[in-house]
Amino acid sequence: MADKPHIWEKTASNEEVSYFKEMVTHQASIGGMMVALTTGALLSIPMGLGIGAIPILVAVAAQSIAALFVPSSPVFRKMVDDRKRKERRTKAREHLIEEIQSRASENDPNWAAYKRMGERLKSLEKLAANRDTGLDKRMVDQLDDATVDFLGLWLAWLTLRERWDSVDERTLKRRIRQIDEELEKGHAAAVESHHLNKAKSDLEGILGRRQSLWGRAASLEAAMLAMADTYEEVYQRVMANPTASDVKVQLQEAVERMRVEEQLDLAVDVELSSVLDPKKRAAARLKKQGGLS
Repeated sequence: MADKPHIWEKTASNEEVSYFKEMVTHQASIGGMMVALTTGALLSIPMGLGIGAIPILVAVAAQSIAALFVPSSPVFRKMVDDRKRKERRTKAREHLIEEIQSRASENDPNWAAYKRMGERLKSLEKLAANRDTGLDKRMVDQLDDATVDFLGLWLAWLTLRERWDSVDERTLKRRIRQIDEELEKGHAAAVESHHLNKAKSDLEGILGRRQSLWGRAASLEAAMLAMADTYEEVYQRVMANPTASDVKVQLQEAVERMRVEEQLDLAVDVELSSVLDPKKRAAARLKKQGGLS
């Protein structure tokens, strides 16, 4: 069964990859062409342009032959996909940290939890370089994914808190009582009564959504605590017995416990997508600037 996409991967669902372009722009391809050009230039001085063109023609022919096989190679495609995925993860991490820094204080204990996860990850990366351990690069990448998921959960929690703080529950309840009093008097015309009932329904909807935020925020906070705890558990277990035969199975079970997509409802998912999507971020900035001007 295929892994579910992480929060930060969902914005790349429509991304198209040109494996031919990746092959042409690969360092090996560029390096080979530069060597051919240099060799051709050196040969053309004593022997003329005809001889000097031979290395270049050979390089072009090699590139043409490679283009028939390399872009469709599963090994090459996996290498490209892994690199692009790592780039997306890095960009997502930067964006999430930027958004969190604008919302959370420097003394927020979640910064310490995130830093500790990063330190554990570095230690496990060094351990994975040792072939005698059961820890491999794929498992380290999954643990790195979890650190970005932690940031995603944190930003989601901060977003819910902002929504909670932006609504004055007392004012809403007072306004609903005022509308009820107007309706009880019975002096309002039919059209006005319709508008009053509509306003009351809207206010009650806002109040209901606000009250539901608390439970969702509590669920996100619990998921963050569980993730940090599981990460520490993984670290201690691997460091205690890095050569255990079942270390991969244990790590996979721990990684699955740290997957957080199920903890995010649609509203929070959309909020995070807008943070991670460059086009949506640019539109949000323009909208904010327009509102301030």
